[in-house]
Amino acid sequence: MTATTFREMFREAEKTLEYNLEGSILDFTEDLCRLMDEKDVSRAELARRIGTSPAYVTKILRGTSNFTLSSMVRIAMALESEVRLHLAPRGAMTHWFDELPPARVTTKSETTVRVVKTEPPAPALIEAA
Repeated sequence: MTATTFREMFREAEKTLEYNLEGSILDFTEDLCRLMDEKDVSRAELARRIGTSPAYVTKILRGTSNFTLSSMVRIAMALESEVRLHLAPRGAMTHWFDELPPARVTTKSETTVRVVKTEPPAPALIEAA
């Protein structure tokens, strides 16, 4: 029997489908919990919005339900959100940043402004003496 370090065992585990699947489930459920908290949506309310039972929502939040991409999108839509997927090279660090558009203020006398892009002027040529 060979001595295997924890680090080696962990590196091997990271290559498995199960490890990567659990990581994706954890990412989704953490985002789901955050959104529910931000929007003050209970499990029962989310269940009502997606047309299922609170027990099913609990299973999703525990990560014990094998939910589909369709169910993920349905849940996101119920929370006025979108599912965003990203494939990254193994070992890459991904940093998500959601930038919301500025709040739009509507007035009675809105005017439309047309923005025309122009090319910057060409740099002047300077001859050396």
